[in-house]
Amino acid sequence: MEILRRLLAATSLWSGMLALALGVFTGVGQAAEEPRGLLLRKGMIAWQMTLAQARPLVEENIRPNTMQLLANQKKEGFGCQPQGKGVTRCIWACCVDLGEPDTLHFSTLSFYNDKFYAYSVNFNTTQFSRIAAALAARLGPPSREEQENRSNFNVMQGGLDTYIVTTKRWDIGNVIILLADRGGGQFAGQLYATYLPLARLVTPPMRQDEVPPSKLPF
Repeated sequence: MEILRRLLAATSLWSGMLALALGVFTGVGQAAEEPRGLLLRKGMIAWQMTLAQARPLVEENIRPNTMQLLANQKKEGFGCQPQGKGVTRCIWACCVDLGEPDTLHFSTLSFYNDKFYAYSVNFNTTQFSRIAAALAARLGPPSREEQENRSNFNVMQGGLDTYIVTTKRWDIGNVIILLADRGGGQFAGQLYATYLPLARLVTPPMRQDEVPPSKLPF
C-alpha cells in the first residue's frame, strides 16, 4: 500500500511539473486552461511576447555539453537566427523542467514578426510514456494519435534503418501540442507546442485546388 501511495504521489508531481512547463494552470475539478506559453526556470515566455522580453528569461550562461570542440569552434549556446518570411528561431534556450529528476532541458523558440508562437523540447524517448501520461492527466485524452513507418539510409551499415514514429496530439483552444517518439534515441522524443493565431500566418492554408500541403503540426 505504501509503494502504491508513493507511485501516485510521484505521478502527481510529474504531471504538475510538466503542466507548469507548458504554462497550464488548473484548479481542483476543473478542465485545463489553454496553455499560455513556455515556463522556464526564470519565468513564463507567453505567446506573442517579443524576443527582447523573452531573452532575459533564458539562462544564457548554461550551455549544452560538447564532448570535443574542433579548432576555432565555439561552445554552443543560446542564439537566434532569422529564417525568412518573418520567422526567427532561437536555439538552446534554457532551462525547461519536464519533471525528470536531476535533468533540465533546452528549448527551441520560434517568433513570427517578433512575436513568440512556437517551441519544441527534445528529450530521451525513455521518458515518452511518462510525459504522455502526465499530459493526459492534465489535458485529457489526446485529440488524435497516429503511427507512421519511416526509413533512413544508414551510411555506416550501408542499408536502411526502419523505425516507427508515434505522435499524440492535443487541441486546447488556440494551442496545439504534439508529443512524438521518433524512433528511439537520446533526443528522439519531442514536445512541440504552437499558438495557432500566429502559426496560421506563418503557414497559411492552401486552396483546395492546389497540391496537398506537406504534413503540418497544425
